[in-house]
Amino acid sequence: MGALTLAAFMLGVGAGRQARAQAAPDRPIVRIAELEIDPAQIEQYKAYLREEIAASVAQEPGVLSLSAVAIAGKPASIRLLEVYASNAAYQAHLKTPHFLKYKQGTADMVQSLRLIETEPVMLCAKGGGSYC
Repeated sequence: MGALTLAAFMLGVGAGRQARAQAAPDRPIVRIAELEIDPAQIEQYKAYLREEIAASVAQEPGVLSLSAVAIAGKPASIRLLEVYASNAAYQAHLKTPHFLKYKQGTADMVQSLRLIETEPVMLCAKGGGSYC
């Protein structure tokens, strides 16, 4: 993975994201991450990912949802759907010990990373919520 891409992900940098966050600071942040993992390290990567997702959802009130899937037939093609309550929640997430452990521990496993910024249309899950 390129150093610039990793740095942008680690810091949450993005002019479009910053502009949207300034305009609506309490609006949910929804991101899709497309990762390609070294196939020889996929099981180790998934262990780091499971630990990070479990800690984030359990410990961070601003992490509304984190979901990870693999493309059918391509176990090293991981897709993440991340939903944060606000830009502040996302920025706080980037500084947590469990996220930093995940990023540092998997840095050599990630072959490519593409972050997709989204505009929430409808966010709804069992149990309701203020965005449903």
